[in-house]
Amino acid sequence: RDGYQRYEDLLATILTADQMERYAQEIQQSGAIRIFEEMSAAELASLSPEMQAIAKAVMDHETISMENRRVVALLHQRGQETVAPDFGSAQPNRHADPLRI
Repeated sequence: RDGYQRYEDLLATILTADQMERYAQEIQQSGAIRIFEEMSAAELASLSPEMQAIAKAVMDHETISMENRRVVALLHQRGQETVAPDFGSAQPNRHADPLRI
């Protein structure tokens, strides 16, 4: 719980309350927490404009991005691989161009 709370607390420093709510909804609907840097350009482009803004904010903040990775690693370590599909990806930074918003 501490790892998740730290990630949430850090997100609250860069996201609005509406963005926090949208991100929580996305996680609940998709059933997964993604590592945005591990997503392909097509995957990033397929996100809603709101989620693209959230992804960009997370990727632009090194500490929060690393915390995102840590949460995904914790989930994977606890046997929740389906919730953390990007953990252990053999292709870091698969997208050719950074997300432009």
